Amino acid sequence: MKFLISKKLIDNKSLYASVVWMVSFLILALLLNMGVKIIDFGVSPQDWVSSIMGNEEEFIDPMLLSDLLLTLHTDLFGLILVFVLASALMMRTSHSQMFKLTTMTLGVGTLLAYTIGVIVSLWLGTFCIWIGWGGFAAFHLLMIGLLLNILILLVSKKF
Repeated sequence: MKFLISKKLIDNKSLYASVVWMVSFLILALLLNMGVKIIDFGVSPQDWVSSIMGNEEEFIDPMLLSDLLLTLHTDLFGLILVFVLASALMMRTSHSQMFKLTTMTLGVGTLLAYTIGVIVSLWLGTFCIWIGWGGFAAFHLLMIGLLLNILILLVSKKF
């Protein structure tokens, strides 16, 4: 197990290749997750409001609470795994502790904003869906940016 704690990841070629592929697939997973949300809920916050709260003019029924919770549950499972893996890789980078702490705090905050905003919207209204949409978009942009940074560090052999 010593190869897992070595200073340079490049020393172990198979582990290096595994991490590069994992980061690549995490980026792909985030992009696909965004694609699924676009198909399910739409692109804009107003599309999300119509999909979740319903729209009488367009004959769109509101989402049932059980369906919304099931969607969030499965979505959060994957997003939390992406967050944990990206955070674990980020800890090995040479970024400052402040950058690492800020990135992790923003990641948790945006993920919570997405989840709580969408759930609470059923009782508090459409403004919470805007918060959920913003949290979803911010989390994905933050994680894709972080993973691209890690991938660049891996490819340039500075990891």
